[in-house]
Amino acid sequence: MIGQRIFVFVYAGGVDVLSDQLARARARGAVFSTLRRIAPWGLGFTGQRPLTAHILLDGTGWLSTARAEPFWLAAGDVVLVTAGDPYRLVSEIGADIETITDARRRGSDHGPGQASHILCGAYVVEGSVGKSLLGSLPRFVRIPAHSQNTRHRDAVSLLAAEAGGNGSGQQVLLDRLLDLNLVYALRTWWQQDERQAPGWYRALTHPKLARVIQAIHERPEHKWTLEAMAHTAAMSRAGFAATFKEVIGQSPGTYLTELRMGRAEDALLRTDATLSTVATSVGYGNEFAFATAFRRTHGLPPGQWRAAHRRTTNREPTDDHTP
Repeated sequence: MIGQRIFVFVYAGGVDVLSDQLARARARGAVFSTLRRIAPWGLGFTGQRPLTAHILLDGTGWLSTARAEPFWLAAGDVVLVTAGDPYRLVSEIGADIETITDARRRGSDHGPGQASHILCGAYVVEGSVGKSLLGSLPRFVRIPAHSQNTRHRDAVSLLAAEAGGNGSGQQVLLDRLLDLNLVYALRTWWQQDERQAPGWYRALTHPKLARVIQAIHERPEHKWTLEAMAHTAAMSRAGFAATFKEVIGQSPGTYLTELRMGRAEDALLRTDATLSTVATSVGYGNEFAFATAFRRTHGLPPGQWRAAHRRTTNREPTDDHTP
């Protein structure tokens, strides 16, 4: 299993590369609605959020769009949705639709009837790492309950149990359970079709490349050369470069630069570190070399980029944009 491969190749005490990438993509869950609906029901979503999860905690339903055939959802199914056209979750094709904004204001249905519980959560996904993550996903990723491993099903069951409660700390608990769902869902999806997984994830299934990915994620500031990476992989320079490009789809140098730029974005947005400190932390010997590389990638020098992006980083969509 893919999940098992991660723990084989990412040694204890080191960086869990999947967790590191999700954390730096700011892939944090934020539960925004858990609704009980009596059939017939329909929920409409704008599709504007970068990444949304829907979990049909019980009951059945359909997900439909104007551009594709609808697909059926059973109890326990998980769907990840990336940004795009509007879409609908419905109990049956043709059911009347209310927007998720109106549904949240109205709250859950009460009383008898054929009921479903629908949990919808939006993830915060930011920066170039986030774009890379989202770029590896199709518009809709369905993880049926029957294809989830035991731990994923247990997490969904716990999420269902907690969603109906109101105890202290519940929001934090729901957020963390939604985060856990994302990790399990991505593992399962990438296992089903590894060709669609990001290059770094595919590399974790290759013992020699996994050592390099692990090392450069753990120490991006190290003076990595092609020779140093090949030595870490216990491969010849030519063999390492060719294998890296074949498996990951990028040259080692390009991958390293993108990793460093992602770390630099994170430091610029989340800390008040000086440009010199940021430069050193991501492997550049001086501020000028760092600024040159950053401008080449982002089109702006790091100081200007920081000022421009800090104004918008924490801006949340208004309720009208709720998916």
